Amino acid sequence: MKEMTYLDQKVRILAFLELLFNCGKDERCLTFDQIAQRCVVQPNEVEMLVMKAMSLELVRGSIDEVSATVQISWTMPRYLSKDHLQVLVSRLEEWDLKMDHIIRTVEVGAEELLRE
Repeated sequence: MKEMTYLDQKVRILAFLELLFNCGKDERCLTFDQIAQRCVVQPNEVEMLVMKAMSLELVRGSIDEVSATVQISWTMPRYLSKDHLQVLVSRLEEWDLKMDHIIRTVEVGAEELLRE
């Protein structure tokens, strides 16, 4: 029975890590309800799940019990499947488009400054 509890906890932690991976870096403030739904735990069990992941040094962040949110600032790198790599490729493409837009905005602004 002890092994099943350990395995169950491990699967839920992996589900939590997968949830974090699917979130963008700027979207890593999750509600207890989001985590509970994805990891198939009760909302009152979320804090223990996140604390276990933190104690294993899989993630770093903070837990806000008052607002029932978890802010994750770092996750341990891990093996990436082809699906994970595809997500990363799309994020890099989005980032490239954003940077291109920012560069063009700065160039236009610089031209206006140089004219004055």
